[in-house]
Amino acid sequence: MKNKKINQEKLKKIDIFDKLSNEWWDLNGAFKALHSYNFVRINYVKNMVFSKFKNSFENLNLLDVGCGGGIICEPLSRLGFKVTGIDGNKKAIEVAVNHSKKNNLTINYINSSIEKQKFKEKFNIITCMEVIEHVESLEKFIISLKKNLKPGGIIIGSTINKSLSSYVFAKFFAENVLKIVPQGTHQWRMFVKTNYLKKELFSNGFSNINFQGVIYNPLINKWKLVNSCKINYMFAAFLQ
Repeated sequence: MKNKKINQEKLKKIDIFDKLSNEWWDLNGAFKALHSYNFVRINYVKNMVFSKFKNSFENLNLLDVGCGGGIICEPLSRLGFKVTGIDGNKKAIEVAVNHSKKNNLTINYINSSIEKQKFKEKFNIITCMEVIEHVESLEKFIISLKKNLKPGGIIIGSTINKSLSSYVFAKFFAENVLKIVPQGTHQWRMFVKTNYLKKELFSNGFSNINFQGVIYNPLINKWKLVNSCKINYMFAAFLQ
């Protein structure tokens, strides 16, 4: 019964993102909050990468896991990163490819999953924005990230904490009241506590783990950094 429920949830999410495939680049559409989030996420990526490499981004190759329509791949590409985006949703990848071509950006997009794909080379940085709250096995997912990361590389992501606050604001209000997220996008049982994520990262050889809380104001469509990670947070971890 549990596997049947999980499969139903997967199919529902695929259907949601298929229906929203034409809205990836609509700044006032279903992904409005994510576009706004990009300002904070990009700065976080820049700061974490600079703290490690302290040089031009142009010599660094970056993999964005769960890239969707490419809304974070494109600004990262403009910064100079050599970007590859991977996503299991075929329609999202088609949107990403077409949009990058229109903007004359060289981004390698792949319609697959990180677990199945075999890359020719490993990456300096792997990003996974709003992804880990959708994976069934966090342990297996982190192992897949590590396998494709160069020694001394960084993984950087953003996700939702598993707390009462996140259920109220990131799940119930976001989907049912404010309607800034399509219903069924998130399952609270899959939200990830910071301590659990930290434990899995440590056990897989990552160190210098950083957490940064963020909060969204839907009235002005703006995100800001906060001390608390109770709802949304970003994270970075360095492979030893």
